[in-house]
Amino acid sequence: MADFARFLRGALALPRDRPAVLGGAPGMRPRLLVVSPRRLLNLEEVAAAADALGFDVASAEAGADDVAEFAARVNAADVLVGVRGAGLTNQVFLPTEAVLVQIVPWGKKIEWVTTSSYGRAAAGMGLRYLEYYVGEEETRLRDKYPRETVMEQDVVVNLTRFRPVLLQALDKLQQ
Repeated sequence: MADFARFLRGALALPRDRPAVLGGAPGMRPRLLVVSPRRLLNLEEVAAAADALGFDVASAEAGADDVAEFAARVNAADVLVGVRGAGLTNQVFLPTEAVLVQIVPWGKKIEWVTTSSYGRAAAGMGLRYLEYYVGEEETRLRDKYPRETVMEQDVVVNLTRFRPVLLQALDKLQQ
């Protein structure tokens, strides 16, 4: 995976092979990119919380028409955040040692799916990986489907529970 990621970054002439060094330049703020933001229903609140912690926050819809342009946006990020789904495959464009945060949908016994889908790939590419598990109160599906149902979900993350994950992402950038 690491060789494949390097190959893609080279083929697309992506400039960054490492995330920014915290404290390396005065006023430097690590860039946090939220992919497929339509699935994160409280994006504005999450962005404000991340900004308050020192992140430079941006969002972009995965599946952009211009792959090279979207890859460059991802490569400019130090932290990539997204609700589980195809948008997280863009982790391949992140610089080595960047952080991937997967927001895992509400469901029963889906840890193996989420870890094998994105966690193992992230580790293989030399990325730092974090998961945030959506609670029952954070999904709109709890009233429609049993917990055993695994599917795409729009979520409203609990900022009190999500803030420590953002702090962990900052810590991982300093390692």
